[in-house]
Amino acid sequence: DPQGYMAPPLYGIWASPPYLHNGSVPTLWHLLHPDQRPVVWTRTSIDMDPARIGLTVQELDDVPAKTNQRQRRQYFDTRGFGKGNGGHEFPTLLTEDERAAVLEYLKTL
Repeated sequence: DPQGYMAPPLYGIWASPPYLHNGSVPTLWHLLHPDQRPVVWTRTSIDMDPARIGLTVQELDDVPAKTNQRQRRQYFDTRGFGKGNGGHEFPTLLTEDERAAVLEYLKTL
């Protein structure tokens, strides 16, 4: 009987974006680069981003003006309650080569 949160296995993680518990991080690359995670993003294609491993997205500073409620659902705004993409800062301790190696490894699972 485990205590606390039981994380899911990493098998096939490359095929299950977006990431974190609330889906606030669109790619594994963004997960490994916490300081470069987008504030607002929207999916631009049904194809996966093969370089960053995850959703193909457009990164924005804000949800476009004059967006109605239905259109707004197409944007993920990490400033909303429960939608934050902060934390999980461990990758900042890794070098860029180590981050690249982790990303390549995650592609093999």
